[in-house]
Amino acid sequence: MNKYKILTILGMAGLLFFSSCSNFLDVNEDPTRVSEVRLSLLLPTAIERTSSAHYSAAYYACQATHQIDAFGGYYGDFQMSSLWSREYLSILNNLDVLVEQSTAEKSPYYTGAAQVLQALNVGLIADTWEDAPFAEALKGSDEIHPTYDSQSDLYNTVMGMLDNAIANLQQEDSFEAPADDDLVYGGNIEQWLKLAHSLKARFMLHLSNKSPNWQAILDEVDQGMTSNEDNFQLFYSEANPNPWYTNVAKAAETGNFSVTHATYLINLLNGTTYGVEDPRAPLIADPGFDTVAIADYVGFVSWDPDAPESNTLISAKIIQAETPIVMMSYDELKFIEAEAALNVDAARAQAAYEEGIRANFERLGASGVDDYLADPAVATADLEHIMKEKYIALFLNVESWTDMRRHHYDPAVYKDFVEPDVLGRNMPAQRALYPDTEKTRNADQASAHRKDFTAPMWRDQ
Repeated sequence: MNKYKILTILGMAGLLFFSSCSNFLDVNEDPTRVSEVRLSLLLPTAIERTSSAHYSAAYYACQATHQIDAFGGYYGDFQMSSLWSREYLSILNNLDVLVEQSTAEKSPYYTGAAQVLQALNVGLIADTWEDAPFAEALKGSDEIHPTYDSQSDLYNTVMGMLDNAIANLQQEDSFEAPADDDLVYGGNIEQWLKLAHSLKARFMLHLSNKSPNWQAILDEVDQGMTSNEDNFQLFYSEANPNPWYTNVAKAAETGNFSVTHATYLINLLNGTTYGVEDPRAPLIADPGFDTVAIADYVGFVSWDPDAPESNTLISAKIIQAETPIVMMSYDELKFIEAEAALNVDAARAQAAYEEGIRANFERLGASGVDDYLADPAVATADLEHIMKEKYIALFLNVESWTDMRRHHYDPAVYKDFVEPDVLGRNMPAQRALYPDTEKTRNADQASAHRKDFTAPMWRDQ
């Protein structure tokens, strides 16, 4: 897929925004406003904005998991208001139009791809805020105070979207299919199908505290991604760079520090926690211009001014302008398989665990995987080691936050993880709070569904 194709969609961004918001703002019809946009423009816009949404979510979520910590201090009760606005004012509206229009035009491959993206975004909303508007959220002036769907209902919606997507993507007639407008798969419908099944496995795993069905998860894995070629990731360009590069890596190189690798993550890599140095460390963390042994890597502690000074930065050496944002990956799927299989088939769990590590080494371009797997501190696929390896593999991915909450931040699973007693609490983040704008515009619903920042979600109880 030519990553520079993304420039085409950005040139249409303003036009598409006004088009996609026609339902949301549904006022007097403006004859100068575009009322219908080609499917080949709607799809890439939705993909790009979905990728941007994952950056917005991960920036805060990865502080909650202490993959990263902030130079400005320990995180507070975050709202993720920019993510909320992006989802409701841009992404979901565009996808609603894309589904409606592609259905009318009898283009089921576009419909299926859009439904996969809908599921990914509604799932992100449910995983971030728990209860949130959806069923009534896109009615515009017909419903300006939409009711909130429960997290349970949102998950049912997500699974229904994925089932519908699979049915559409399995159509065998010669329908119009995406091509260069598909910024990830280049119109490869089989890869969209694999993504849909992989996401079903992910969301089923999310609900494992409520209704564990390990075999059903494994059945979806069997139909999911089969290599790193299937990763759902958006590559960027010099002209339209990765937001981690623009806002964090490049800024750090000019002295504008925001976030960097947390001590907890670095200690997993440098041998402090498990006694094994991880060959991926130089590809995940940058110790600057000096040659520093992995054992000497030091992470950052946002809440302790007396902690040793960090020697790593999220810099342009490890996150470049063209680096992709990974929204779903083959290595994640193998760790999902390993966790599920651990409950029904230990041999399969071991094989999936090892393949997940190999796939992540390959994705990062790291060497030394055989020696790493042979180390006694790595070799055995129990829950602790599966989650440790998945945590490392999902660096800067919001999914690591969902995993930690599912496992209740348990130090028996996440070795040596301790939430500090800062800001009068030592309880970890369980959700984003509703944005202040929502408290004003839809106060009754927001108030009725508000829960404390540290209160576990329905899904995790």
